[in-house]
Amino acid sequence: MIIKDYQLSKITSDNKDFLCILFYGPNEGLVRDKVNYITQHYLGTSLYELINFNAKELDNDPHTLDNILRTVSMFYPNKIVVIESIKEKYIKIIEKIILNPPQKVILIIKSENLSRSSKIRSFFENEKSVFALACYEDDIKSLMKTIDSFDQENKIGFDRDIKSYLLQSLSNDRMISKQELEKIKLFCHKNSEKIELDDIKNLLQDSSSKNLNIMNQNVMNGNTAKSSRVIGQLLSEGTNPISLIRSLINYIMRIQITKIEMRKGDSFENAIKALRPPVFWKDKDIFQKHCMQWPIQSIEKILSNLLEAEIECKLNSKLSGINCEKSILLIANKGREYIRN
Repeated sequence: MIIKDYQLSKITSDNKDFLCILFYGPNEGLVRDKVNYITQHYLGTSLYELINFNAKELDNDPHTLDNILRTVSMFYPNKIVVIESIKEKYIKIIEKIILNPPQKVILIIKSENLSRSSKIRSFFENEKSVFALACYEDDIKSLMKTIDSFDQENKIGFDRDIKSYLLQSLSNDRMISKQELEKIKLFCHKNSEKIELDDIKNLLQDSSSKNLNIMNQNVMNGNTAKSSRVIGQLLSEGTNPISLIRSLINYIMRIQITKIEMRKGDSFENAIKALRPPVFWKDKDIFQKHCMQWPIQSIEKILSNLLEAEIECKLNSKLSGINCEKSILLIANKGREYIRN
C-alpha cells in the first residue's frame, strides 16, 4: 500500500503486532530519517530489540531472515528488524514472510531508488498488509516545511531573510540539510542572543586554501604528525581556528555526498560530478582513497563532533586554538584505522 509522509505517525500507532514498511528513493538522508523515526517510536517503550540485517546473508541461507523474525528472545518480547541491501532476487523470500507474518515484529526495508518495474516496489505498493513510502529529493515546498518544523520545534524564531537564505543554501538531501540545521541548533543552544542572518552565514560558510586542503588530506589520511604541523602553521599565521574546522567539515561532507551517490550505484567518477566546486584533478586520487576507505558511519560521527567543536571555538575564543587542534587531531588519529596506503 502506498502511503504519504503524514500517515506515518498513525501507522506506527496502529500497528503493534506486525508492521512491514518499505522506504525507498534517491534521497538516502530522508530514507534514514524515516527509518530512525520508526525505530525511535518503538524503542522508546524499552520492549523492542533492534536487529540490523544485511540481505546478502540470504545468499548463504535463504531461511536466515525468517529464523530471526520468528525466534523468541529471552529478554525482549518484541523486535525491530531493519533490512539493508535488498535485491530483486530476494522478493520471493519477502513475500513468503509477509503472507505468513511473524508476531510482535516491526520489519523495515531500506532501499535505493526503485523503478516502476521493480518487483519489490510493486509488491509493497499493491499488497494491502504492507506499506511503501517513497523518499525523493527535497523540493522547495518540502525544504520549507523542514525549515519551519525545525524553527518551531527549537523555538529559534527565523525571520523572512533567514528562511530565504536557508532555502537557497541547504541541500536537497535531507541528511545533509539536517546536519546544517543541527549546527544552527547547537549555536542557539549555547548562545542566548537572537540569531541574525550574519550568524547563519558565518555558521554555514566554508573556507578553503592550499594549506587548508593539505591539512584536510593529512587528517583524513591518518597522518597526525603532518596534520599537527600544518595546523600549527595555519594558527601561527593568524588563521581563525573556526576556519580550520569549517574547511575540514566541507571536505568531509564532500566525501559523504560522494559515498551516498556511490551507494546508489554510481561509479566514483560519476559520483563526484555532483560536487561543486569539482574535485581538482591533482587531488582526485587521494580524495577517492578517502571515499573508499572511510566508512559512512564514522563520517557521520566526526561531522557531529566537528559541529560541536566549531560552536565551542566560537563561544570560547581564548581556548579556540587548543580546542580546534585537539578536535582535528582526534580525527587524524581515527584515520589510522581506515587508511591503507
